[in-house]
Amino acid sequence: MLPRLPLFLAALAALGRPAAADRLETLTHETFINPSVLARLDQYNATEYEVSIDSVTLTDTGTGIPNIVALHNGRPFDVIANLAWEEQTYDLDSTNTLFWETFVDGTLEAQGQVDLRDSRALPSTVAAGTAVVDNSGTHKVQVKITLDAETSEGEQDYQSFAAGASFVPLIIVILFAATTKMVELALGMGIFVGACMVAGSLTGGFRDMLDIYILDALANKDHGYVFLFILFMAGLVGLIEKSGGLAGITVALKKYVKTARSAQCASFCAGIVIFFDDYANTLVAGASMRPLTDACIVSREKLAFVVDATAAPIASIVPISSWVGFEISLIQAELDKILALDPNPEIATTGFAVFIETIKYRYYCIFMLMFMPLMIIFGRDFGPMLIAERLTRVYGRSDGGPGRALAADGAALQSHNAPKPDTPCRWWNMAFPIVMLIGYIFYLLYWTGLQAGVGGESFVELIELSNAYQALLWGTMAAALTALAWYWLQDKKEGRIIWFNGKGYVNKMKRFYARHRGKCNRCRRGQEEEEENVVPVEDEEEHAKLLLDYKEAMSCFLIGMEKIFGALVVLTLAWATGAIMQAVGLDRFFGEILTDEALDYRMLPTLTFIISILIAFATGSSWGTMTIMFPLVLVPAYNASGGDPVIFYGVTAGILAGAVAGDHASPISDTTILASMASECQVLQHVRTQAPYAVMVATWSILVGTIPSGRATFANWFTINKTGRYDIFTELYLCCTKDKEFLLKLKDDTKLAFETGQPVELEEDVVRSWLSKMSLSSKEAGSLVKGESVAKDKEAESLVKGESIAEDKEDENLLSAVAGIEKSEQAPMDEETPEAVAAEEGEAALETTDSSDEPETEEHLA
Repeated sequence: MLPRLPLFLAALAALGRPAAADRLETLTHETFINPSVLARLDQYNATEYEVSIDSVTLTDTGTGIPNIVALHNGRPFDVIANLAWEEQTYDLDSTNTLFWETFVDGTLEAQGQVDLRDSRALPSTVAAGTAVVDNSGTHKVQVKITLDAETSEGEQDYQSFAAGASFVPLIIVILFAATTKMVELALGMGIFVGACMVAGSLTGGFRDMLDIYILDALANKDHGYVFLFILFMAGLVGLIEKSGGLAGITVALKKYVKTARSAQCASFCAGIVIFFDDYANTLVAGASMRPLTDACIVSREKLAFVVDATAAPIASIVPISSWVGFEISLIQAELDKILALDPNPEIATTGFAVFIETIKYRYYCIFMLMFMPLMIIFGRDFGPMLIAERLTRVYGRSDGGPGRALAADGAALQSHNAPKPDTPCRWWNMAFPIVMLIGYIFYLLYWTGLQAGVGGESFVELIELSNAYQALLWGTMAAALTALAWYWLQDKKEGRIIWFNGKGYVNKMKRFYARHRGKCNRCRRGQEEEEENVVPVEDEEEHAKLLLDYKEAMSCFLIGMEKIFGALVVLTLAWATGAIMQAVGLDRFFGEILTDEALDYRMLPTLTFIISILIAFATGSSWGTMTIMFPLVLVPAYNASGGDPVIFYGVTAGILAGAVAGDHASPISDTTILASMASECQVLQHVRTQAPYAVMVATWSILVGTIPSGRATFANWFTINKTGRYDIFTELYLCCTKDKEFLLKLKDDTKLAFETGQPVELEEDVVRSWLSKMSLSSKEAGSLVKGESVAKDKEAESLVKGESIAEDKEDENLLSAVAGIEKSEQAPMDEETPEAVAAEEGEAALETTDSSDEPETEEHLA
């Protein structure tokens, strides 16, 4: 509309200007200009429409990561000027051309112009070119814009350093954690060093550490949900402990769970049952199984590993969980870009369909869920975990062993929330609140998805649309209130539980009334000696009392919250450390590797998996890793592979699985800290014992998963695939052996069978040649020839079943001879069969009576 405005006014003037012309004004709504005639044209006063630069931001050119706050030497970046338009009357004489110039340290790097007539909306941002710096230090990036006679400028100082220097905060965290054994100090030092690198000074780094990174970690709304969820969950555990539920479930399960192996299996099963959210899984399974594993002499490190390694893998691959909606939204965003480039791709076109296809490629999650039960059943540990288990079990430590969490003074944690001696310990006082918690969370996941939907969604789609943070927060608080009501239905007396004690409730009201009536009488008369007029109150000990009264309930709820304060401090520092890792550009460092054009696309699944592990390890956030990696890798991987579905699904699964793997090994991961907190295990001990297992499973996932699938060595779940390639071990054998004609032939036939969808006719001479080189006996040779022969007529089918029927008359003698050799081994020597006669008369069976003890030669089979 802007370019047509002068023409519009000129046309009105040509028609003749009325005596009382309307005034034409422009009004703005956000970035849109809407002309409206408000007065006579002859009253129109044209003024300039002013524009200014609100801020300057930078985007990494290679990876496209926006809002970078530190530069890497020699790495180009795009300059973005954010504009602010003033609400004034539009200038009729404007050129409608916005000129911009970009300077770095006073040197002009780029310049250009924007024609405002290209769009009806005024631009809110201007891409002000690309620049690069080559030396470390402080650099000033300045943008100037000019519209008509007005000029505005904006500038920002940035620190630049070598790309490898982005590892420094991570190294600081690991170094301090290893030497001081204090994760809080290690995380704090990493945040401070990273903030100083970004700010360029010690004082600036100190201010930014507090004002930006730590404060932002606390102010984030999602983090607030997690804080409250953890606090309410800890309060619920406090209620359960005070009611005797924790002790009761331990006593009840001791009848069935009597060994360390069975206790670990119970913990693993608890993690599988609570599959819908990793936070709920970690906290519920850890808190509920801790008394049981302690009683069965299992180390706290082992419990923390079982809880932590079950939570994220199961939640990330189950189609009904709090993870699914987030994962699908990221996948769908990249799918939309791919569909714009290629409307008819070979891959699935919906985020959920891609999610389902990637499940079989998430090797780490699958192998970890397989590894844990095998490790538990066979009782095979190694590394630091083996030492932790021996220190606990050899010395009969029923307190969790040396790895249990300690108080601030280094002493063992003392529970100030134990049930009273007269409180009966019953298992249902833990089972009921936990069942209600799971039910509330699952229902609220469904309900929040229902509120976000438009109608007609399936159950799975509603779970995808759900707000997991709200469901966890509301569900936990509802479960705590339900547990409190549950405990108020129970009275305790002489070590037993009395349900719905109506008579007791009436007596309590009478005593309450009598007590307060007596106080009122004394106050009114002022005669404390008239005790005879007051109904005597019987001794409270003689009556049944509530299992938990309101004072005890509030006290134990707050005590439960108090126990996890230290974990919340570590969690806050972990979030701030993750933000620092991105600020110094560690994600851009890894992204540069993935976006290298010289990279073989068949290695993308493996590299994506490895780099996702490293980013998740450095940032401590699996969801943050997914947010970084999906826009960075998915579309380039699709283009580089030519739309190969196996590569695309492998890359997608590599991101999802790598984020979980790195999260497991990271000392700053939120789930790592929550697992330690719920299991009451020292954080560093948990990381030290779990990391070797995570590394081993990740390595196995690479060797037998991402590398073979990326190079099309085999297709998951399929014996017949389009490439015909074998597993990695058979392919290695092919590289080493000279006798590979038959296996190569089989590979080609596999490709043909995949393409045609029909069986391929067997060439038996090739089989016999290969069998002779493998030195198989005649019995094995005959069985394999018959078992692998595929024909199209009934005679060949009977041959597969073991009947010696020739395909045609020309081969009748030869096939009878081969079958006769086999029959001669099985049939009694005194019974002469037609096959044996054929074997004696055949040219290929001369002088052979007991071939099972002697390998056949090539002449025999010829």
